[in-house]
Order: sequence, then C-alpha cells, then structure tokens
Amino acid sequence: MATVEFRQASRIYDPARPPAVNRVSLTIDDGEFLVLVGPSGCGKSTTLRMLAGLEPVDEGSIFIDGVDVSEVPARDRDTAMVFQSYALYPNMTARQNMAFALENAKVPRATIAEKVARAAKMLELEPLLDVRPGNMSGGQRQRIAMGRAIVRDPKVFCMDEPLSNLDAKLRVATRGQISQLQRELGVTTVYVTHDQTEAMTMGDRVCVLKDGIVQQVDTPTHLYEHPGNTFVAGFIGSPAITLIDGVAIEDGRAVLGEGHVVDLGIERELAARATTGRVITGVRPEAWEILGVGGDRLPDTVPLKVILVEHLGSEAYLYCEPLMTADSTVSIRGGRVVVRADKRRTFRVDDVLSARPRFGESYFFDPATEINLEYL
Repeated sequence: MATVEFRQASRIYDPARPPAVNRVSLTIDDGEFLVLVGPSGCGKSTTLRMLAGLEPVDEGSIFIDGVDVSEVPARDRDTAMVFQSYALYPNMTARQNMAFALENAKVPRATIAEKVARAAKMLELEPLLDVRPGNMSGGQRQRIAMGRAIVRDPKVFCMDEPLSNLDAKLRVATRGQISQLQRELGVTTVYVTHDQTEAMTMGDRVCVLKDGIVQQVDTPTHLYEHPGNTFVAGFIGSPAITLIDGVAIEDGRAVLGEGHVVDLGIERELAARATTGRVITGVRPEAWEILGVGGDRLPDTVPLKVILVEHLGSEAYLYCEPLMTADSTVSIRGGRVVVRADKRRTFRVDDVLSARPRFGESYFFDPATEINLEYL
C-alpha cells in the first residue's frame, strides 16, 4: 500500500496547444479508492498513465510513498494496470495469463502457484484457470485481468475504464465486486471512468476533470450536494441538473417566474455575494415539486410543458419545455427542465405543469466565474 501525490504535474503533447493534463495537484491516501471522472478528452486516462509510467511527466512531479517516480520506468514503479481492452494473451490459459508477469520476474514457482490460487479464489475464477480467454465472457476476461494485477501485490492499482466493454447488468455486478475486492486488499487504487454513476458508487473520493484541469475533489455525497461550479453540478447527477441563467436577487432573495413570485430560498449570506444582482441557479430533478397539472396556472409556480415522459419502473422523469414570455429575464440552458415525478401519478406529453423548485433546495453560482457562491 502507498500514498500517491501529484505535484503540479502536466503532460504536454504540443507546446502550441493547451496541456492534455494541466498542473494537476492531487494527494491520494494510503488504501484510498479515488476515481478520476470527466468527459472524453478531459485528460483522466492520461493522468492515470502518467502515474503508471506509460506517459512522461513533462512538468511537475509524481510521488509514490514519498519517492519521486517522475523519471522512474514503468516496470520499477510497483504499480499494476488494468486496461479497458483486457489485454490478455489469447494463446494462454487464465492461469498462465495471471502468472506471466511473476514468471518474468523469476518468482519461485511455488509462490506463483500460491498467489494465482489466492487471486482466483477471490475472483471466483477457480473453474476457469485452465480456460483460454476466447472461451470466456467479457466479465470473466475482466476478472482475469484483475487477477493478473492482484498477484503482483502492487503498491497502487491503476484501472482505466475496466468496465466499459461490459453490458449494463454485468457492469453493475462487476463494479460491486471491484469495490469489495479493493476494500479487502486495502491497495491504493486510482480508477478512471467517464460514467458518473460508477464514480459516485465506487469511489471514496471523486476527482472531476475538465480540459486537463482539476475542477473539484471530494466525497461523492459532497460533490453532489455542494458542487464547486456549474460544470461539476452538470456532470454529477443523472438526469442532469437544470441550470437557469439570469435569476434575480431582490431584497436578499433569489426569485423566479413572471413577476418574480417564486422564492428559491437563497441564504442571505450567499445573496450578498451576488454582486451583479443576478445568479445562475441549479435545480436538480428531485428538487422540483408539481403543484398542478393542466387548467389555470397556479400562483407562485412556473409553467412547464411536458415533451417526454421517461418511465424507469421505480420512478419517472418528465422532460419539459418552460413556457416563458418573450420578455423573460431568465433562460434555461439547453431549453429543457427535467422533473422527477411520482411513479403512481400519470403524466402525458403536452401536459402543462404548475411547478416550482422546493424552497432552499437550489444551488447558486456567480454569473461571471460560474463558481458556487458557497465557495466565494
């Protein structure tokens, strides 16, 4: 087990363009499961490969257990990589794939057999040890790749989107297995994914990246409840948060709707930080309350027209178009509001809802910097 520290680490492919990884500073505790998450091209896989020694560190440093490994070859870093593509040898059995790195390191045969047997038991692979990858399912191959990393007893596991090739049901089962296995082994783990659901359910902490820059690092719950900026708020959570530009601050209140009748419940301390008199407001699907459907619009509400109903069994989501007047001072990013609805109620396309955000359950961001007012 080991601590990992990135100190202003950068990866620069082309000096004429912004760095792929831009001055990342990040500390990962001994035994921690940290998830790097972000959209495609944000630099998360490059960051992981820098840690594993598969990409150079052009600026800054990376430390493992307090030792600067920035110039240390990958083979000498005592990290184990699990790839998206499994990267198994097709002509070898599961046993041979798992033992290969240890055999190259001249580890005694008895020790290899013991380590492979232990890993196979952990991963429930014992019946497959003499089977080749071509005769296995995707989930079984991924477990072989995990076993190959486990037998090395590394200081750090590096996992690069290991579940992306699996079907939805298998992904859920396998991510639970990985989380449980990591807790049992206690090995420091850095895990890359673009799937925010994986990030939220697996990580002790989550690091959100955008354009190679760290946006926020925190526990999954704190990221969701206290996003640092509009990007984090929009990326974490599914369906995504609704962001409303141009919400007015009046007499220490954030107000919405025609005639500014819907009080969103901003704290006065935060309202005082809105120096322009307006804020960006974020409302998650579960924070909307539906007070009426059809008929005349109810007072102190916002009219929303349903354009899509998405039933998920345990709940339903209504994708709505806000019915705003031409002179409205606010605008909805993407032109769409998502509302979580009670599955026991029936909603149809073209229904007009009288809805409003629940008092005190919205997020407020500075219009210029898009940073959460809590952090200003």
